Amino acid sequence: MPIEVVLPKVDMDMEAGVIAAWKVAEGAFVRTGDVLFEMETDKSMMEVESPGTGIIRGLAGITGEPIAVGTPVAWIDSEDASDPAPASPQPAQESAEVAPATNTPAANAAAAAAVSSADATSDSASSASLRATPSARRIARLRDVDLAAVTGSGPRGRIQAGDVEAFAGAGAPVDTAAAETGELVPFNSIRRLIAQRLSESARNAPHFYLTAQVEMTALRDAMQRPGPPLIESSGMKLSITLLLAHIAGRVLANHPRVNASVEGDAVRLHRHVNIGIAMDRDGDLFVPVLRNVDARTLADLAREFARLRQAVQSGTIMPSDLRGGTFTISNLGMYGVDAFTAIINPPESAILAVGQSVDTPVGRDGQVVLRPMATLSLSSDHRVIDGIVAARFMADLRRAIEHPEGML
Repeated sequence: MPIEVVLPKVDMDMEAGVIAAWKVAEGAFVRTGDVLFEMETDKSMMEVESPGTGIIRGLAGITGEPIAVGTPVAWIDSEDASDPAPASPQPAQESAEVAPATNTPAANAAAAAAVSSADATSDSASSASLRATPSARRIARLRDVDLAAVTGSGPRGRIQAGDVEAFAGAGAPVDTAAAETGELVPFNSIRRLIAQRLSESARNAPHFYLTAQVEMTALRDAMQRPGPPLIESSGMKLSITLLLAHIAGRVLANHPRVNASVEGDAVRLHRHVNIGIAMDRDGDLFVPVLRNVDARTLADLAREFARLRQAVQSGTIMPSDLRGGTFTISNLGMYGVDAFTAIINPPESAILAVGQSVDTPVGRDGQVVLRPMATLSLSSDHRVIDGIVAARFMADLRRAIEHPEGML
Protein backbone atom coordinates (compact mmCIF):
# COMPACT_ATOMS: atom_id res chain seq x y z
CA MET A 1 0.00 0.00 0.00
CA PRO A 2 1.41 3.43 -0.91
CA ILE A 3 2.74 5.48 2.00
CA GLU A 4 1.99 9.19 1.92
CA VAL A 5 4.88 11.56 2.64
CA VAL A 6 3.60 14.85 4.04
CA LEU A 7 5.28 18.03 5.19
CA PRO A 8 5.48 17.32 8.94
CA LYS A 9 4.34 19.57 11.75
CA VAL A 10 7.23 19.66 14.21
CA ASP A 11 6.02 22.45 16.47
CA MET A 12 2.65 23.43 17.94
CA ASP A 13 2.77 26.88 16.33
CA MET A 14 4.02 25.68 12.95
CA GLU A 15 1.67 26.30 10.02
CA ALA A 16 4.08 25.98 7.10
CA GLY A 17 7.59 24.91 6.20
CA VAL A 18 9.96 25.19 3.27
CA ILE A 19 11.63 22.28 1.49
CA ALA A 20 15.17 23.58 1.15
CA ALA A 21 16.54 20.61 -0.80
CA TRP A 22 15.41 17.15 -1.90
CA LYS A 23 17.85 14.32 -1.17
CA VAL A 24 16.16 11.75 -3.42
CA ALA A 25 14.92 11.77 -7.00
CA GLU A 26 11.73 10.49 -8.61
CA GLY A 27 11.89 6.69 -8.89
CA ALA A 28 14.64 6.31 -6.29
CA PHE A 29 14.52 3.34 -3.91
CA VAL A 30 14.49 4.39 -0.24
CA ARG A 31 14.43 2.59 3.07
CA THR A 32 12.80 3.57 6.33
CA GLY A 33 14.94 6.24 7.97
CA ASP A 34 16.64 7.47 4.78
CA VAL A 35 16.73 11.26 4.48
CA LEU A 36 14.16 12.46 1.94
CA PHE A 37 14.52 16.24 2.17
CA GLU A 38 15.77 19.12 4.26
CA MET A 39 13.02 21.29 5.75
CA GLU A 40 13.44 24.86 6.91
CA THR A 41 11.26 26.29 9.68
CA ASP A 42 11.39 29.81 11.07
CA LYS A 43 14.19 28.90 13.49
CA SER A 44 15.94 25.75 12.34
CA MET A 45 16.84 23.34 9.58
CA MET A 46 16.00 19.66 9.94
CA GLU A 47 16.19 16.46 7.91
CA VAL A 48 12.92 14.62 7.21
CA GLU A 49 13.31 10.84 7.03
CA SER A 50 11.40 8.27 5.03
CA PRO A 51 8.41 6.71 6.85
CA GLY A 52 8.70 3.50 4.83
CA THR A 53 10.58 1.40 2.26
CA GLY A 54 9.86 1.48 -1.47
CA ILE A 55 10.04 3.61 -4.61
CA ILE A 56 9.59 7.41 -4.56
CA ARG A 57 6.63 8.41 -6.73
CA GLY A 58 4.89 11.71 -7.46
CA LEU A 59 7.71 13.76 -5.93
CA ALA A 60 6.83 17.45 -5.65
CA GLY A 61 9.81 19.42 -6.85
CA ILE A 62 8.82 22.63 -5.08
CA THR A 63 11.70 24.08 -3.07
CA GLY A 64 12.18 27.45 -1.45
CA GLU A 65 8.44 28.19 -1.14
CA PRO A 66 6.21 27.92 1.97
CA ILE A 67 4.07 24.76 2.00
CA ALA A 68 1.26 24.13 4.47
CA VAL A 69 1.93 21.40 7.02
CA GLY A 70 0.22 18.12 6.24
CA THR A 71 0.46 18.65 2.47
CA PRO A 72 1.50 15.50 0.55
CA VAL A 73 4.85 16.03 -1.17
CA ALA A 74 5.55 12.45 -2.36
CA TRP A 75 4.46 8.80 -2.12
CA ILE A 76 6.43 5.68 -1.32
CA ASP A 77 5.28 2.63 -3.28
CA SER A 78 6.19 -0.99 -2.67
CA GLU A 79 7.07 -3.05 -5.75
CA ASP A 80 3.49 -4.14 -6.43
CA ALA A 81 1.83 -0.84 -5.47
CA SER A 82 -0.02 1.42 -7.87
CA ASP A 83 1.38 4.77 -8.86
CA PRO A 84 -0.94 7.44 -7.45
CA ALA A 85 -0.07 11.09 -7.84
CA PRO A 86 -0.03 13.25 -4.74
CA ALA A 87 -2.19 16.30 -4.34
CA SER A 88 -0.55 19.52 -5.41
CA PRO A 89 1.24 21.15 -2.46
CA GLN A 90 -0.86 23.97 -1.05
CA PRO A 91 1.10 27.17 -0.50
CA ALA A 92 0.81 28.53 3.01
CA GLN A 93 -1.67 31.34 3.50
CA GLU A 94 -0.16 34.78 3.48
CA SER A 95 0.72 35.89 6.99
CA ALA A 96 3.18 38.05 8.85
CA GLU A 97 5.31 34.98 9.58
CA VAL A 98 5.36 33.36 6.10
CA ALA A 99 4.89 35.58 3.04
CA PRO A 100 4.38 34.41 -0.54
CA ALA A 101 7.32 34.62 -2.91
CA THR A 102 7.78 38.04 -4.48
CA ASN A 103 10.60 39.96 -6.06
CA THR A 104 12.32 40.60 -2.72
CA PRO A 105 15.67 39.62 -1.21
CA ALA A 106 13.88 36.79 0.62
CA ALA A 107 12.39 35.57 -2.64
CA ASN A 108 15.75 35.80 -4.33
CA ALA A 109 17.23 33.68 -1.54
CA ALA A 110 14.44 31.16 -2.05
CA ALA A 111 15.19 31.09 -5.78
CA ALA A 112 18.84 30.47 -5.04
CA ALA A 113 17.85 27.62 -2.74
CA ALA A 114 15.70 26.17 -5.53
CA VAL A 115 18.68 26.25 -7.92
CA SER A 116 20.91 24.50 -5.41
CA SER A 117 18.22 21.91 -4.72
CA ALA A 118 18.22 20.93 -8.40
CA ASP A 119 21.72 19.59 -7.87
CA ALA A 120 20.55 17.80 -4.74
CA THR A 121 17.94 15.77 -6.61
CA SER A 122 20.69 14.16 -8.65
CA ASP A 123 22.24 12.55 -5.57
CA SER A 124 22.08 8.77 -5.67
CA ALA A 125 19.82 6.83 -3.32
CA SER A 126 22.85 5.35 -1.60
CA SER A 127 24.23 8.85 -0.90
CA ALA A 128 20.87 9.99 0.48
CA SER A 129 20.75 7.05 2.85
CA LEU A 130 24.05 7.99 4.49
CA ARG A 131 23.88 9.77 7.81
CA ALA A 132 25.25 13.25 7.16
CA THR A 133 24.48 16.77 8.35
CA PRO A 134 22.88 19.22 5.90
CA SER A 135 26.05 21.32 5.80
CA ALA A 136 28.14 18.19 5.09
CA ARG A 137 25.90 17.33 2.14
CA ARG A 138 26.09 20.91 0.85
CA ILE A 139 29.90 20.95 1.04
CA ALA A 140 30.05 17.53 -0.62
CA ARG A 141 28.06 18.89 -3.57
CA LEU A 142 30.24 22.00 -3.82
CA ARG A 143 33.48 20.01 -3.59
CA ASP A 144 32.24 17.10 -5.75
CA VAL A 145 32.86 14.58 -2.96
CA ASP A 146 31.23 11.14 -2.81
CA LEU A 147 29.82 10.91 0.72
CA ALA A 148 30.07 7.11 0.59
CA ALA A 149 33.85 7.47 0.66
CA VAL A 150 33.88 9.73 3.73
CA THR A 151 34.23 8.38 7.27
CA GLY A 152 31.92 10.17 9.70
CA SER A 153 33.12 11.36 13.11
CA GLY A 154 29.71 12.30 14.52
CA PRO A 155 27.24 10.27 16.60
CA ARG A 156 26.55 6.83 15.06
CA GLY A 157 29.02 7.61 12.28
CA ARG A 158 27.16 10.72 11.11
CA ILE A 159 29.26 12.65 8.58
CA GLN A 160 30.08 16.21 9.69
CA ALA A 161 31.11 19.17 7.55
CA GLY A 162 34.67 18.88 8.86
CA ASP A 163 34.84 15.25 7.73
CA VAL A 164 34.03 16.28 4.15
CA GLU A 165 36.49 19.19 4.23
CA ALA A 166 39.25 16.92 5.55
CA PHE A 167 38.54 14.28 2.91
CA ALA A 168 38.45 16.84 0.10
CA GLY A 169 41.64 18.52 1.31
CA ALA A 170 43.53 15.24 1.58
CA GLY A 171 43.10 14.13 -2.00
CA ALA A 172 42.02 17.13 -4.06
CA PRO A 173 44.43 18.63 -6.60
CA VAL A 174 45.38 22.24 -6.15
CA ASP A 175 43.27 24.62 -8.26
CA THR A 176 45.46 27.66 -8.83
CA ALA A 177 42.60 29.95 -9.87
CA ALA A 178 40.47 28.95 -6.88
CA ALA A 179 43.44 29.39 -4.57
CA GLU A 180 43.88 32.97 -5.79
CA THR A 181 40.23 34.01 -5.62
CA GLY A 182 39.09 31.90 -2.66
CA GLU A 183 36.02 29.71 -2.40
CA LEU A 184 32.51 31.15 -2.65
CA VAL A 185 30.26 29.27 -0.22
CA PRO A 186 26.57 30.27 -0.39
CA PHE A 187 24.59 30.68 2.81
CA ASN A 188 22.65 27.59 3.82
CA SER A 189 19.14 28.00 5.20
CA ILE A 190 20.29 28.19 8.81
CA ARG A 191 22.91 30.81 8.04
CA ARG A 192 20.33 32.89 6.14
CA LEU A 193 18.04 32.80 9.19
CA ILE A 194 20.89 33.80 11.49
CA ALA A 195 21.89 36.64 9.19
CA GLN A 196 18.33 37.90 8.96
CA ARG A 197 17.55 37.80 12.68
CA LEU A 198 20.82 39.28 13.92
CA SER A 199 20.83 41.98 11.24
CA GLU A 200 17.34 42.99 12.37
CA SER A 201 18.52 43.05 15.98
CA ALA A 202 21.59 45.18 15.24
CA ARG A 203 19.47 47.51 13.11
CA ASN A 204 16.39 47.87 15.34
CA ALA A 205 17.61 47.42 18.92
CA PRO A 206 19.75 50.27 20.31
CA HIS A 207 22.43 48.21 22.05
CA PHE A 208 24.49 49.40 25.00
CA TYR A 209 27.07 47.41 26.93
CA LEU A 210 28.16 46.95 30.54
CA THR A 211 31.28 44.98 31.47
CA ALA A 212 32.30 43.54 34.84
CA GLN A 213 35.23 41.54 36.18
CA VAL A 214 33.86 38.68 38.28
CA GLU A 215 35.77 36.31 40.56
CA MET A 216 35.05 32.68 39.65
CA THR A 217 36.57 30.94 42.70
CA ALA A 218 33.23 29.74 44.04
CA LEU A 219 32.16 28.31 40.68
CA ARG A 220 35.49 26.54 40.24
CA ASP A 221 35.05 25.00 43.67
CA ALA A 222 31.47 24.03 42.87
CA MET A 223 32.68 22.14 39.79
CA GLN A 224 34.57 19.80 42.12
CA ARG A 225 31.99 19.40 44.90
CA PRO A 226 28.96 17.65 43.34
CA GLY A 227 29.18 13.87 43.75
CA PRO A 228 28.52 11.03 41.31
CA PRO A 229 24.69 11.08 41.68
CA LEU A 230 24.42 14.40 39.86
CA ILE A 231 26.76 13.34 37.08
CA GLU A 232 25.07 9.96 36.70
CA SER A 233 21.57 11.44 36.60
CA SER A 234 22.44 14.14 34.08
CA GLY A 235 24.75 12.17 31.83
CA MET A 236 27.32 14.95 31.83
CA LYS A 237 29.72 16.86 34.03
CA LEU A 238 28.94 20.30 35.33
CA SER A 239 30.18 23.23 33.28
CA ILE A 240 30.69 26.92 33.95
CA THR A 241 27.96 27.68 31.40
CA LEU A 242 25.42 25.50 33.22
CA LEU A 243 26.31 26.97 36.62
CA LEU A 244 26.03 30.51 35.24
CA ALA A 245 22.62 29.71 33.75
CA HIS A 246 21.44 28.27 37.08
CA ILE A 247 22.57 31.35 39.01
CA ALA A 248 21.41 33.84 36.38
CA GLY A 249 17.95 32.27 36.43
CA ARG A 250 17.56 33.10 40.13
CA VAL A 251 18.87 36.63 39.67
CA LEU A 252 16.72 37.35 36.60
CA ALA A 253 13.59 36.48 38.57
CA ASN A 254 14.21 39.72 40.51
CA HIS A 255 14.96 41.80 37.42
CA PRO A 256 11.87 41.56 35.16
CA ARG A 257 13.06 44.27 32.74
CA VAL A 258 16.16 42.25 31.90
CA ASN A 259 14.02 39.13 31.50
CA ALA A 260 11.69 40.80 29.00
CA SER A 261 10.82 40.78 25.30
CA VAL A 262 9.82 43.52 22.88
CA GLU A 263 6.40 43.13 21.28
CA GLY A 264 5.71 46.01 18.89
CA ASP A 265 5.38 49.13 21.03
CA ALA A 266 5.09 47.15 24.27
CA VAL A 267 7.27 45.11 26.61
CA ARG A 268 6.42 41.57 27.69
CA LEU A 269 7.52 40.91 31.30
CA HIS A 270 7.78 37.14 31.52
CA ARG A 271 6.59 35.08 34.47
CA HIS A 272 9.37 32.51 34.09
CA VAL A 273 13.02 32.61 33.11
CA ASN A 274 13.86 30.70 29.91
CA ILE A 275 17.58 30.95 29.16
CA GLY A 276 18.93 30.27 25.69
CA ILE A 277 22.44 28.79 25.51
CA ALA A 278 24.41 29.62 22.36
CA MET A 279 25.83 26.43 20.78
CA ASP A 280 27.66 25.62 17.55
CA ARG A 281 27.28 22.80 15.05
CA ASP A 282 29.38 22.70 11.90
CA GLY A 283 29.81 26.48 12.00
CA ASP A 284 26.08 27.21 12.44
CA LEU A 285 24.63 28.90 15.52
CA PHE A 286 21.85 27.30 17.56
CA VAL A 287 20.31 28.68 20.76
CA PRO A 288 18.34 25.91 22.51
CA VAL A 289 16.33 27.06 25.51
CA LEU A 290 16.48 25.88 29.13
CA ARG A 291 12.97 26.52 30.42
CA ASN A 292 11.83 27.64 33.88
CA VAL A 293 15.43 27.98 35.04
CA ASP A 294 14.34 30.01 38.06
CA ALA A 295 12.32 27.07 39.45
CA ARG A 296 14.35 23.95 38.56
CA THR A 297 17.08 22.13 40.43
CA LEU A 298 20.66 22.05 39.19
CA ALA A 299 20.42 18.30 38.56
CA ASP A 300 17.27 18.77 36.48
CA LEU A 301 18.91 21.53 34.45
CA ALA A 302 21.99 19.36 33.91
CA ARG A 303 19.87 16.58 32.42
CA GLU A 304 18.04 19.00 30.13
CA PHE A 305 21.28 20.74 29.13
CA ALA A 306 22.79 17.37 28.16
CA ARG A 307 19.72 16.51 26.07
CA LEU A 308 19.77 19.83 24.22
CA ARG A 309 23.50 19.69 23.53
CA GLN A 310 23.22 16.14 22.15
CA ALA A 311 20.26 17.15 19.98
CA VAL A 312 22.20 20.07 18.51
CA GLN A 313 25.27 17.95 17.75
CA SER A 314 23.25 15.10 16.21
CA GLY A 315 21.10 17.42 14.12
CA THR A 316 17.87 16.30 15.83
CA ILE A 317 17.09 19.56 17.65
CA MET A 318 13.39 20.42 17.29
CA PRO A 319 12.04 23.92 16.55
CA SER A 320 10.16 23.81 19.87
CA ASP A 321 13.52 23.55 21.67
CA LEU A 322 14.62 26.83 20.08
CA ARG A 323 11.54 28.90 20.95
CA GLY A 324 10.50 30.97 23.92
CA GLY A 325 13.82 32.27 25.24
CA THR A 326 13.71 35.30 27.54
CA PHE A 327 17.50 35.76 28.02
CA THR A 328 20.61 34.32 26.38
CA ILE A 329 24.09 33.31 27.57
CA SER A 330 26.99 33.01 25.13
CA ASN A 331 30.20 31.56 26.61
CA LEU A 332 33.38 31.63 24.49
CA GLY A 333 35.75 31.24 27.42
CA MET A 334 36.56 27.64 26.51
CA TYR A 335 38.13 28.94 23.30
CA GLY A 336 40.50 31.27 25.13
CA VAL A 337 38.47 34.42 24.45
CA ASP A 338 39.05 37.01 27.18
CA ALA A 339 36.07 39.27 26.48
CA PHE A 340 33.53 40.10 23.78
CA THR A 341 30.15 41.73 23.27
CA ALA A 342 27.21 39.86 21.73
CA ILE A 343 24.22 40.84 19.60
CA ILE A 344 20.87 40.47 21.35
CA ASN A 345 18.74 37.52 20.23
CA PRO A 346 15.39 39.12 19.27
CA PRO A 347 12.85 39.66 20.69
CA GLU A 348 14.78 39.36 23.98
CA SER A 349 16.12 42.47 25.66
CA ALA A 350 19.55 41.28 26.83
CA ILE A 351 22.35 38.75 26.30
CA LEU A 352 25.30 37.87 28.57
CA ALA A 353 28.71 37.27 26.97
CA VAL A 354 31.21 35.27 29.07
CA GLY A 355 34.99 35.22 28.63
CA GLN A 356 37.56 32.81 30.03
CA SER A 357 38.65 32.69 33.67
CA VAL A 358 42.23 33.89 34.09
CA ASP A 359 44.30 33.93 37.29
CA THR A 360 44.70 37.66 37.85
CA PRO A 361 46.42 39.77 40.57
CA VAL A 362 43.70 41.50 42.60
CA GLY A 363 43.59 43.35 45.91
CA ARG A 364 42.03 41.46 48.82
CA ASP A 365 42.20 42.69 52.44
CA GLY A 366 45.13 44.96 51.71
CA GLN A 367 47.15 42.31 49.87
CA VAL A 368 47.68 41.41 46.22
CA VAL A 369 46.60 37.83 45.53
CA LEU A 370 45.83 35.71 42.49
CA ARG A 371 42.17 35.01 41.79
CA PRO A 372 40.40 33.46 38.76
CA MET A 373 38.67 36.41 37.11
CA ALA A 374 36.32 36.40 34.11
CA THR A 375 34.95 39.28 32.06
CA LEU A 376 31.16 39.29 31.75
CA SER A 377 29.58 41.68 29.23
CA LEU A 378 25.86 42.47 29.20
CA SER A 379 24.34 43.71 25.92
CA SER A 380 21.03 45.47 26.59
CA ASP A 381 18.24 46.90 24.46
CA HIS A 382 17.89 50.53 25.51
CA ARG A 383 14.24 50.55 24.45
CA VAL A 384 13.52 48.29 27.41
CA ILE A 385 16.45 48.57 29.80
CA ASP A 386 17.98 51.76 31.19
CA GLY A 387 21.59 51.94 32.33
CA ILE A 388 20.79 51.85 36.05
CA VAL A 389 18.54 48.78 35.58
CA ALA A 390 21.31 46.92 33.78
CA ALA A 391 23.88 48.01 36.37
CA ARG A 392 21.76 46.72 39.25
CA PHE A 393 21.32 43.38 37.51
CA MET A 394 25.06 43.08 36.91
CA ALA A 395 25.80 43.95 40.54
CA ASP A 396 23.38 41.29 41.80
CA LEU A 397 24.71 38.74 39.31
CA ARG A 398 28.31 39.35 40.38
CA ARG A 399 27.41 38.96 44.07
CA ALA A 400 25.52 35.74 43.31
CA ILE A 401 28.43 34.28 41.32
CA GLU A 402 31.03 35.20 43.92
CA HIS A 403 28.82 34.10 46.85
CA PRO A 404 26.46 31.39 45.55
CA GLU A 405 25.72 29.87 48.95
CA GLY A 406 22.29 28.25 48.88
CA MET A 407 22.10 28.24 45.08
CA LEU A 408 24.48 25.39 44.24
